[in-house]
Amino acid sequence: MDKHISVLVVDDDQVDLELTRRLFTGAPRTRFVIESAERLDEAVRLARDRAYDVMLLDLNLPGSHGLATLEAVRRENEQTPVIVLSGLNDEETALRSLDHGAQDYLVKGQFTSDMLVNAVRYAMQRQQLLQEITSAKALVEKKNKRLAEMYETAHRFVDNVSHEFRTPLTVIKEYTSLLRDGVVGAISDEQRGFLDIVNDRADDLNTMVDDMLDVGRLEAGRLGAWRKNCTVAEIIGSLGSALKRKAQVKGVELTIDVCDGLAEVYCDEEKAARVIVNLTVNAIKFCQPGSHVRIAAVNDERCGVRIAISDDGPGIDQAHRDEIFERFKQLHTDVRSSCKGFGLGLNIAKVLVDLNFGEMDLQSTLGQGSTFSFTLPPAEPLKVIERYLERVKCLSQQEQQVSVLTASIVATADASSADDVDWYLNSLLRRNDLLFRLCTNQWLLVIAATAPDLEAFQASAKSMLRDINRNRPQGPLPQLDMSMEGTWPLADGEAELWGALHEKLEPEAAHV
Repeated sequence: MDKHISVLVVDDDQVDLELTRRLFTGAPRTRFVIESAERLDEAVRLARDRAYDVMLLDLNLPGSHGLATLEAVRRENEQTPVIVLSGLNDEETALRSLDHGAQDYLVKGQFTSDMLVNAVRYAMQRQQLLQEITSAKALVEKKNKRLAEMYETAHRFVDNVSHEFRTPLTVIKEYTSLLRDGVVGAISDEQRGFLDIVNDRADDLNTMVDDMLDVGRLEAGRLGAWRKNCTVAEIIGSLGSALKRKAQVKGVELTIDVCDGLAEVYCDEEKAARVIVNLTVNAIKFCQPGSHVRIAAVNDERCGVRIAISDDGPGIDQAHRDEIFERFKQLHTDVRSSCKGFGLGLNIAKVLVDLNFGEMDLQSTLGQGSTFSFTLPPAEPLKVIERYLERVKCLSQQEQQVSVLTASIVATADASSADDVDWYLNSLLRRNDLLFRLCTNQWLLVIAATAPDLEAFQASAKSMLRDINRNRPQGPLPQLDMSMEGTWPLADGEAELWGALHEKLEPEAAHV
């Protein structure tokens, strides 16, 4: 025989109460202990003093009517399962009762003893499952909170360690250069070669530090981009000598071929340079001595400018071409490298290309070599916006909305202060934000964010501005007026968004 089941029947109708008692009495194999209450306050007091297995509740009691009765009971006691007993056979009331926490809804006079007993058992089982789910949810939330704390601690650790690497690496490079240049005495060609290797390894560590910092910023949503008009020839030109020295240390020939008349591009040049360095270093690392690596840049009619890094190394199997862009992933090859990385380089390169609204491509033939290439958009605002919106459409449905803001300072502000404002606005940018400097003292911000994210952005902007003004030696920045032009969901507001952007970016064309 099962253990007894305690039931509290809350009903002010003595006839209905007695019928319910008889139905329980006729149940085989189970002993029910029945207690009753005629008023809501009495029922609440009884349920508070002892734990009942189930409560049968009439919604209409003296001083309390309808769902308000159920709400009052659930407010005072969430642990006891409640079955509503009603004289009203109404589907809407039944559904609303379930929505308000009842486990079942029975119509008086329309259920048998077996139906009532089964309803009680099912209500108890459902309540137990609900409590287990609630407990499990609380445990998961506790673990998630702990994991979030550990995650944040790990990020701070990586950031701190990465920053701490900077000073010794800088010292190593400086002293290596002094020795190599003969400042403290003549050295042989063999010694100079060894110092080149030391300097090369220090550069590799520097690249790893940059990659780790970017991973941390990416995960924290703080990896933004400072995009502006620039030329690919200047970006590659600033890297040429260092990359050629690295190739020379490995016994690899490096050539650079930049076409004349390359289009001006709109990008974060530091991040574009990082991509070139990562791809070139990777090509050099997996090439045998005597091999050849080539950096080339050409105009791409569809995408702006394409930069390609080719090598005649071992090549990459078709099955592994997507895999190599995964974080912490390195393919096993026959090429031995004395400088193993963390497997971040190609993953970070792909992220940085995406930040610059470019596309990455890989062409490879086993035994013949590989060509990694990526594009940078032309310095044409509306084409950049087009690329930007393609990225926004890949976000979640909720995030597919774009807000446009304008910012300006007085035209009389000096150039240095205007550049500082530009630096401040760029420092605010997150991964899905975009900034155009319309002229010396005016800017356009395009932000893909939900309303709470937009509020957080504006709060962060005010906080950072206060810190800058408090610590700026020249005094506060010029008064910055920022106004909202509007927010458009891409699902049905993209045409209006384009109209607003045309108005701001190409006002003369917009009025033609």
